[in-house]
Amino acid sequence: MIGFVGWVLRRVVAEAERLYYDPAVVRGELKALEESRAAGRIDDEEFDRLEDALLDRLERTHRPAGGSGAT
Repeated sequence: MIGFVGWVLRRVVAEAERLYYDPAVVRGELKALEESRAAGRIDDEEFDRLEDALLDRLERTHRPAGGSGAT
């Protein structure tokens, strides 16, 4: 039973990571972020901070698996 629970937890984590780094999801979040700034719900400083985090996630999807991205 413990082995099954571990397997389920690994699957849940893998799916959460897949969605977190999914380029379509990140682009949707970038669009929503831009809309929030345009509507005045967030200021430019908050926008820049959140945009940087989203762009880092998007960049990570383009790195080879296990790579640091540095050359």
